[in-house]
Amino acid sequence: MSEPAASPSGLDPMVVIRSRPYIAALVLAAVLGVPISVLAYGFLALVAAVQQFVFVGLPNQVFGGPAPAWWPVPWLVLCGLLTALTIRYLPGTGGHSPAFGFKTGGSPPSGRELVGIVLAALTTLSLGAVLGPEGPLIAIGGGLGALAVHLVKKDAPPMALTIMASAGSFAAISTLLGSPVLGAFLIMEAAGIGGMTLSLMALPGLLASGVGALVFVGLDGWTGLGSFSLALPVVPPAVPPTVATLGWAVVMGAAGALLGWLIRWVGLSLRPLVHLNRVLVTSALGLLIGLTAMAYQLISGQSFTQVLFSGQDALPELVEHAAGYSLAVLVLLVVCKALVYGLSLSAFRGGPVFPSMFIGAALGIAASGLPGMNLAAGIGMGMGAMCAAMLRLPLTATLLATLLLGVDGVAVTPQVVVAVAVAFVITNVLPVPAPGSTTSVVPGDVGSVQHRDPSRADHPTDSSKADHSARRGRWIAWLFIIGSSLFALGAVPSYAEAVGLRMGAATFFVGSLFFTSAAFLQYREAVDGLPALDAARHSLWVWAPRNLGWLAGAVQLAGTLWFNWSTANAMWVNLGAELTDQRVWRPDALGSAAFLVASGVALRDAGRGALSGGHRTRAWKIGVINMAGSVAFGISAAAAYVIPSSGDIWNAQLSNLGTLVGALCFLTGAILLLNPESTDASVPAARRTPP
Repeated sequence: MSEPAASPSGLDPMVVIRSRPYIAALVLAAVLGVPISVLAYGFLALVAAVQQFVFVGLPNQVFGGPAPAWWPVPWLVLCGLLTALTIRYLPGTGGHSPAFGFKTGGSPPSGRELVGIVLAALTTLSLGAVLGPEGPLIAIGGGLGALAVHLVKKDAPPMALTIMASAGSFAAISTLLGSPVLGAFLIMEAAGIGGMTLSLMALPGLLASGVGALVFVGLDGWTGLGSFSLALPVVPPAVPPTVATLGWAVVMGAAGALLGWLIRWVGLSLRPLVHLNRVLVTSALGLLIGLTAMAYQLISGQSFTQVLFSGQDALPELVEHAAGYSLAVLVLLVVCKALVYGLSLSAFRGGPVFPSMFIGAALGIAASGLPGMNLAAGIGMGMGAMCAAMLRLPLTATLLATLLLGVDGVAVTPQVVVAVAVAFVITNVLPVPAPGSTTSVVPGDVGSVQHRDPSRADHPTDSSKADHSARRGRWIAWLFIIGSSLFALGAVPSYAEAVGLRMGAATFFVGSLFFTSAAFLQYREAVDGLPALDAARHSLWVWAPRNLGWLAGAVQLAGTLWFNWSTANAMWVNLGAELTDQRVWRPDALGSAAFLVASGVALRDAGRGALSGGHRTRAWKIGVINMAGSVAFGISAAAAYVIPSSGDIWNAQLSNLGTLVGALCFLTGAILLLNPESTDASVPAARRTPP
């Protein structure tokens, strides 16, 4: 959507409203409402049809029943690949990035750019990424409105283009949010329209929105495909506000603001990595989204579709069956949905509204059991707080939460207003979650990397080197964090009982892949730090055993490769005692020995400067924590020895405990590694085979 231009100086808006060109614009807006609404309805119907075929119809044909838990993984990789190729090679780069919320500046997209916007949104929404359709619909409607003006009059003034582009956006989103007025209000608040300009912009837009709503209703009755409007058929009964619920509204607002900040931080932090290699990184992000959805279904027993998609279709079912969800499942759902939402914001194309509402509703349902809280108030406050945090549009957030609850929304309005106000204030007080990058990306960036000065491109400054090292350090830390979390999860007995031996082994194997990736990046960090940097820069393997940093990184990388082999073989649950000893325990023991050596070398390296300042002190503390984790894993490996005569593990409980303790140690060290002052610390990767 485009930002409305202010009225020219000295121009009376009332004169404009009474003029014949403005009346003609009203007529054109009403006429445009029909084709734009038809195209928007067709786009939503196509997205729903592809989703139904890929995730319901095709699995029924292949497996004769519901899709298995792993089913979304390859489709999310394909989603990332197709979306990245569309953004990379088609005009318009698929529209603006949703990580920055709604775009309120710039001209509407051209006809050539609309093709890329449609295709990027189609692959994103239909193949499982966690974004909504409102962003692309606003861009499509605005582009079609501006295109119509160009066809009617090529030299039309900028104000006419702005008015008709906004009218097209109104028509495209007319009933998507359950109310044409709500959709129009969203666009006007996002664009910052006020004063008499509001009247100039709102009349054509509301007219097109009303016509579009009629078209949506007519197409629903004619085609029977559905209305595609967000609605709650079953609404929990509302309870009059109390002092307790108003107090909880403050807590919900703060929780929504912090969670929203974390989600935006994930999305914005990954954007520099996406720009380094969009196709590869976006495909990898799709893989992570699919794995998260698979893990949710395996752990909770609920469908992976609750984690995927925008949440528009899953929200009514979630609210209707709120009583059937345990607190643990709801917390897991919020965590998984928030994670994949942040990943989707970084590289895919869509809107931020619907995932925010779904996460807020799940958060409210989880909080509904608190003393003095009720379900309707919890859902309303959760949705309002999350929308305020993600959209930063407090009035729209309030309307979204209250209008969706229907008549009961009136009763919970006071609590929703408090939650929205608290979330909005805290969101604006918190620092902008955008870490520095050597790649210059402006807030309105649509996916392209800004080119640097050629004179400086081949001669990076010390500052650029430091920024590159810090960025790689954050990436290393997050890989270790994910891997450590997977190993800690796999070591929990209840998880192994819930998913079975093979899936438990697969959890360790996936975690080992994350650690190997992190260990390789850490090895490259050590190589880049060698004195002979220019000679070593392009070499995959460098021999420098006298350098302690290099030695720790190389030994650690070798250990992770042993653990890859060990955990991969552990997935074959029917191995005999001899093969288990050869393929699982021996490489596990070798990897444990390598980790002990790597931790000792890294600790000695960090200890050289332990008393010279806070920087070295932090590195030394991380080294101590990692050494403790390596010792715990060594104990776990010894306890996992396979007795040849019986084929049993010597002490399964001790092995499990060592794995859990070691994983938590490495997780702690990786979290400390996120501190920019501690990027020189070596964090040995965690690993373990299942007992």
